[in-house]
Amino acid sequence: MKEGLDLVRSKVQALTAKVKANSFPTGDGISYLEAKHLLLLNYCQSLVYYTLRKAKGLSVEKHPVVQSLVEIRLFLEKIRPMDKKLEYQTQKLMRDAGHENEQVGVKKGKDSEASGKSEDLLKYRPNPDNLLDKSDQMPAVSVNGGGVYRPPKIAPAMIDEDKMSKQERNALRRQRHTLWQSRQGYMKEMIDDFAGRPEEVKENDGIETKEYRRYQEKWEQREQEEEELFTRAPLTKMEKKQQKHLKKSRNGLLGLTESFYDDLKTLPLDDDTSNQTAGFGGGSSVGKLKKRKVYHMSTSK
Repeated sequence: MKEGLDLVRSKVQALTAKVKANSFPTGDGISYLEAKHLLLLNYCQSLVYYTLRKAKGLSVEKHPVVQSLVEIRLFLEKIRPMDKKLEYQTQKLMRDAGHENEQVGVKKGKDSEASGKSEDLLKYRPNPDNLLDKSDQMPAVSVNGGGVYRPPKIAPAMIDEDKMSKQERNALRRQRHTLWQSRQGYMKEMIDDFAGRPEEVKENDGIETKEYRRYQEKWEQREQEEEELFTRAPLTKMEKKQQKHLKKSRNGLLGLTESFYDDLKTLPLDDDTSNQTAGFGGGSSVGKLKKRKVYHMSTSK
């Protein structure tokens, strides 16, 4: 500890001698740094005195030095955001001051005051020209590529079927059809039965519609992506509206009437029944028939 104190004393004495010899002019320094240095000096003095009392075995309870240490420490913690904001300007001023001392040497106090008054303070602001250009960091386009821009292959792209051969298109369609069949209810039950998987029981009432099955597949894919990315995607207004509509249709009535009109088209209907079914579409034809009957009766009378 004695060696450390001797080293600190020698450095402080050398620094004090240089300041007294005007080797480090401090007349036109930054007032903020001067205040900060005074706080640090006072903190160091109080800390040394606190250590001295503890070393001698004296009590420090309710001593003014403790309150002084706490206050100075609080001031130093509060000015940290100001240090961050003034870091750029402080470093630039210190750099310029170092260059001036190396080239010109020590100036007189009067000359420094005159130059300080005519100094343009706006030159210490950030210079946008010093920023790096992003275009310089981009890799140059290869000569073999012919200067054609090639986007990165990150996003999935659709397969162009026009550039594919007939066999490849047929194989792709068979693959899609097989995938579509595997998602159907009866095919899934057959696959699970052959594989010996346990029977799956779903909580639904009635028959599921195609719209609900598509929504269920989309929702399962969405949940899988959310689990992989560890994020929860918010629902849009259209998705909330669709979810509300599908919850109302879970009773199975939409599934029962899904292909009702397609089945009616295949039934052999006579002319009389066709007229009757046509009458259900609107009341205009029935009204015309009544008008004709009324007109015929009035003319016969």
